[in-house]
Amino acid sequence: MQHTTNPPRSKRLLRTREAAHYLSLSPWKVRRLIQDGRLPVVQDGDGAPFLLDVRDLDGYIERNKRLSPL
Repeated sequence: MQHTTNPPRSKRLLRTREAAHYLSLSPWKVRRLIQDGRLPVVQDGDGAPFLLDVRDLDGYIERNKRLSPL
């Protein structure tokens, strides 16, 4: 019997491009969500890259689930 599991996630904080890939969105859209206050970021000082917590990305997915009308 073959058992498949998801490999453990190697990092909790993702850069904008990685977060965009995770959400299947463009990096531009992720930056817009950050600017609009819909996604929080971690930033270690001025000019440092935005880092997004995978838990927040999962929360964004859960909050934006919709049932498709038939």
